[in-house]
Amino acid sequence: MKRNLLYLLPLFLLFILGEACSPKSDPVPVQEPFGTFSGKFRLLVRNPTKGGYDTVKKDSALILNLASTGRFAVTGDTATIHAGSKGVYRYDGVYMGFLDSTYKAVPQTKFHLAGTYAYLYNGTVLAIQRVNAAQDSILDYRFNKTSN
Repeated sequence: MKRNLLYLLPLFLLFILGEACSPKSDPVPVQEPFGTFSGKFRLLVRNPTKGGYDTVKKDSALILNLASTGRFAVTGDTATIHAGSKGVYRYDGVYMGFLDSTYKAVPQTKFHLAGTYAYLYNGTVLAIQRVNAAQDSILDYRFNKTSN
């Protein structure tokens, strides 16, 4: 019996060393995008001759308030291009989803912060972006954190 255990000892040691030296790391916690942010909303339109998104068609200064309770509000320059929005939001580290209670499913004259957007947040800068279904324009929000 002892002889059998001695044969298994090197395998057991290899298993322990393999686990200890594996390249796995602890998951990085997602930065929580809470607070008040100020920045710009831009509508980027595809350039038909170059093919890239390089034409700014709309530019509006906004304030975005993201509460830790999951509520949001968009204020600021909401007179012509972007509508004031409010409602609930969720995030998962890659996407943010906004359910705007002021949005109606009819043709809109102003843009609303509604739907699912890809986002990046580093604790100071919040970038939110979505390409429309026709792939001919991008809704782009760039914010800097101003307060908690």
